[in-house]
Amino acid sequence: MALILAALLGVFLSLIGVALIASPFGAVQAFGIDPSHMADIGLAPAMGVRELAIGLAVIALAAMREARALGVVLLLASIVPLGDFAIAGKALGHAAAVRHLVVLPFTLFLGLVLVRRA
Repeated sequence: MALILAALLGVFLSLIGVALIASPFGAVQAFGIDPSHMADIGLAPAMGVRELAIGLAVIALAAMREARALGVVLLLASIVPLGDFAIAGKALGHAAAVRHLVVLPFTLFLGLVLVRRA
């Protein structure tokens, strides 16, 4: 079950990545962020590439049933929402940046479950 949930998380991250690459302005707005707050909307596709790469790595490891490796990747990927929260918190205020932490409980929980499972 943890592998399936992790794969779904990978799909979610990949879709975010594709949206940020294909339509940066629209994707940023869809996530509830006012594009005028972004110093350079041109960086959104770069964030999309990051999300897509992480999402595809998660999907690949889940498909190969590499539970322990997937758990380690998810635990390491937990750095991303923490970093995004810290950076966005300085720009937008921490109350507005809290949305960046939404994925954190999933990456930590699934990562721990998968590392311990193997």
